[in-house]
Formats: sequence, structure tokens, C-alpha cells
Amino acid sequence: MRVQLRYIFLFVISLLSSRIAAADATLWTPETLPMVHLQDAHKWVCNPDGILSPAIVDSVDNIINHLNQEKGIEAVVVVVKRVEGGDCYTFGMDLSRKYGIGSKNYNTGLIVILSTEDRAYQILTGTGLEGTLPDAICKRIEIRKMIPKMKQQDWDYAILEGMKAIAQYIDGDDSLLKDNKNDDAEGGWAAIFFMFFFTFALFYLLILSRYRTCPNCGKKRFYATQQTYLYTQKRTDYYRVTYICSHCKHTENKIERRPHQDDDNAGGAILGGTILGSGMRGGGFGGSFGGGSFGGGGAGGHF
Repeated sequence: MRVQLRYIFLFVISLLSSRIAAADATLWTPETLPMVHLQDAHKWVCNPDGILSPAIVDSVDNIINHLNQEKGIEAVVVVVKRVEGGDCYTFGMDLSRKYGIGSKNYNTGLIVILSTEDRAYQILTGTGLEGTLPDAICKRIEIRKMIPKMKQQDWDYAILEGMKAIAQYIDGDDSLLKDNKNDDAEGGWAAIFFMFFFTFALFYLLILSRYRTCPNCGKKRFYATQQTYLYTQKRTDYYRVTYICSHCKHTENKIERRPHQDDDNAGGAILGGTILGSGMRGGGFGGSFGGGSFGGGGAGGHF
């Protein structure tokens, strides 16, 4: 009798502990979920509770980067303990609307969600992927590759093998390759044109800012040819600057004040940081999503 009571007591303690752990888990929403892709364009796996191992996160990121480069797919994998309401489908649809995951022209977005404490999972496909990954195929991948390992709490294997299976179907669809190559070409030409225009405008502004109006002939040909550092006082550097007019050859020496720089190259560093660093977030180039839409295709459930 005492042995039976002991086992009952241990069972109750275990049940209460699991309930307390579940209650302590963060209830993630699309608004609070850290979207890592916005900080680093090569990251696609949201793993804020640290459920997946770093090696598996890297492997899944590599799979998605391959799909993005070869097929134009934008895929987000979310692995958390709990989502608000315990409904991965609603969570995923809200996430798709918030970020517009996938190409706007082709709607080739993909979302995979696993909520371990809710024991729920979901695969969602953008409307442009529903032919490549119909609901039946999504369900087959979940049944064969993911659910058995989820029941064993082998989250790493469940997500990695599920993504490998998804990638095989996407890689096998040649129509995606054709469509997204054209899309990439258009985007590439637009980027080249923007960079050319930006470089030309910057060069023109730099040339224009170099010249001043000559006090002798009135032409805007007066420019600095030489500068000599004099001294520093109250965080201000003083220079003797020699100006010459390229039209009438009039020459003047002026004393100019500038904010003190601790580094001789600080000016160049500021310019480089302003131009080259504007796209950097958190030490890496931040990504963005294409504005795609989801129609509710895919599959999901509980395990």
C-alpha cells in the first residue's frame, strides 16, 4: 500500500512540475517573436527559447538559403515552447500578414512552426507554393518525418528532416526556377541602376562642394589646393587653407576651424560608416521580406 502511495505521490509531483514549467514558458505572439531575418539576411530560424541546437539552426538556415538563392523561396521556421492560444495555424497566418513573407509577384513564402509545450505544429505555404507543396504532401512530410520524432521530443531531428523533405519537393519543381530567375534578373538590374545613380549623385555632390565663388572674378572656380594644421584649442582644430581660382588664378590663404578629430582618418571613417554601414543591423546585413500572401494552404495538428 505504501509503495502504491509513493508512486501516486511521485506522479502528482511530476504532473505539477510539468504544469508549472508550461505556465512559466513565454507565450509568443507575432509581435513579440524576434524575427532574426531582419537582423541578418542569412538567418531564417526563430529559436528564442533555445529548443534547437546551434548546429541544427545552422543546418536549417543553410537549407533555406539554398532555396532562397535557387528558387526565390522565403521560408521562416519558428520553434518555441508556447504560442498565444496554443494555435500554430492562427499564429502562422498572423505572422505571414505581419511580415509579408515570400515574393510579392509569386507568393512563394513558407512557414514551419513547432510549439513544444502546446504539442502543436504547422506547415503554411504561400499561394504560389500550393502547387509545389499541396496539403497532402505537407501532411505526408509531417506524418513520416516529423511527428514520430516530435513524440520522442527529438525536436532537432523533426525540424531538420522535415525541412530536408520540403526542400526536395521544392528543388524538384523546375517552374519555380524559371519564374524566380526572371524575378531575380529584374531585381538585379534595378539594384545596379540604383547603385550607379547613387554613385554618380555622390560624386557630383563632392565635386560641387569643393568649389566656392571666387571673390576676384565671381566664377565658381575657387577651390582648396593645400591645407596646413596649425593647432588645437577647446576641441577645435585650426588649419591654414590655400584657395586658388582655376579661372583667374586668384589665390588666398584662410584660417579655418573644424571640430577636433582624434583620428586623422576620422572624416573618412564617418563617410564610410554613413554610406556603407547604413544597411547593417546587429553586425550583419539585415534582410527583408517580399510582401507575399498566404491563403491557408499546408497542414498541421497536434502530437
